[in-house]
Amino acid sequence: MKKVIALSLVLLVGLTGCMEKNDESSEKSNDNENAKTQIELEGVIGTSSFDKPKEKVVALEWSIVEELLISGVQPVGIADIEGFEKWVKIDAKLDNTVADVGNRVEPNIEVIAKLQPDVIIGMKYQEEILSELEKIAPVVLYDNLDPSAVEDQYAYTLKTLRDTARIVGKGDDVETEISNFENKLNETKDNIEQLDLNSNEFVFTQAYSVNQAPTFRIFTTNSAVSHVLEKIGLKNKVLDDPQATSGFIESNVEGLVKYQDALFIHTVQEDDPLFDNLKDNVAWNGLQFVKNNDIYGIGGGVWTFGSIYSMETLINHVTNVIEK
Repeated sequence: MKKVIALSLVLLVGLTGCMEKNDESSEKSNDNENAKTQIELEGVIGTSSFDKPKEKVVALEWSIVEELLISGVQPVGIADIEGFEKWVKIDAKLDNTVADVGNRVEPNIEVIAKLQPDVIIGMKYQEEILSELEKIAPVVLYDNLDPSAVEDQYAYTLKTLRDTARIVGKGDDVETEISNFENKLNETKDNIEQLDLNSNEFVFTQAYSVNQAPTFRIFTTNSAVSHVLEKIGLKNKVLDDPQATSGFIESNVEGLVKYQDALFIHTVQEDDPLFDNLKDNVAWNGLQFVKNNDIYGIGGGVWTFGSIYSMETLINHVTNVIEK
């Protein structure tokens, strides 16, 4: 009988030890799993930390909306749907379930609150309403005017795309999208190298009229537009102000003289009378790219401040006109 009791005690101690080891193993497994799902990123307001991907997102800037669509996620609300759909011409579309939360500078706080988002993603210029937003949900703000962002706006575009993807648990999906985009850049470069262009130097402008006066936004070398066009084998002629905060400088017709031996690539809205106003402009007609017909209009459907889907639209429009 004593042997039986002793054996039982040994078995009980052994079983208890196994259970403790299993519990420890389970705890370690849970810790490892939590470490995998823990999401941390640096933003304007410091480190944001989430214990799981967010599903209900309100996006307060168009570039962030595009990043969500690239990630395969529909936001529950965005700022200025009408403006987004007018300017951001990409294949991915918003569902009709997405709510409009007002304009980007002063979004409607009440509408955002009713959507009960898991997270709100915006930009530094919305910091003034941060305290109101934080009462609704955790907030992440990006800063495209940070010196590192200004220095290389294309690299910053990829950074915020990856950050947004991590927030919604779509990091792997976005890496695939980035890889596909970079493959397109390489393929396009190979095709452009086969063209007999008068020059591989370019000046890219978003042009428009102000009180009938032609105005040109000339994109500088730090802009995402410039980086993308250089990656497909062209070279930016505009070496002025390579750290332009917005990624462009403004010029009148006379200011184009120093770029006149480059390819002139422009995006102009269809209803803008820019070229009607330039027909009899002596300075314009004297420019070399005008005389040589090295002018390439890519239409108005290119958003020059977007993410990789917008940049893919840019590439498609540019190659369509220069390959003719």
